[in-house]
Amino acid sequence: MTVTPTVDAKVLVVHASSKKKKKKKTERRRLSRLGKQNRRQTVAQLTAQYNAGASASVSEHTVQITLLDMALCSRCTTRVPLLTKCHRHLRLQWAREHRDWTMDEWKRVKWSDES
Repeated sequence: MTVTPTVDAKVLVVHASSKKKKKKKTERRRLSRLGKQNRRQTVAQLTAQYNAGASASVSEHTVQITLLDMALCSRCTTRVPLLTKCHRHLRLQWAREHRDWTMDEWKRVKWSDES
């Protein structure tokens, strides 16, 4: 690790070189492909699948850090209720009430992406 101190406007700034990445671009791409094939895989399963290949073996921690670095994070799926017949009826009724609106009427609506 190389530390290079510099003075910038009365503030001492220390620049440290970052740790060298062990994974090459091709290995990172392979790991990315494996991770995107099945998004529900655990890091342990993904590591086992990666280590079964021809490349050098890596630890689960290395796989986890590499995935986070590539912005492949785990997410929980959100369960939402399906539309009922009542919901569909209300939506259709609303659409029928507003189908004859003019552009001026629509311009007065405050649009939001929140429900």
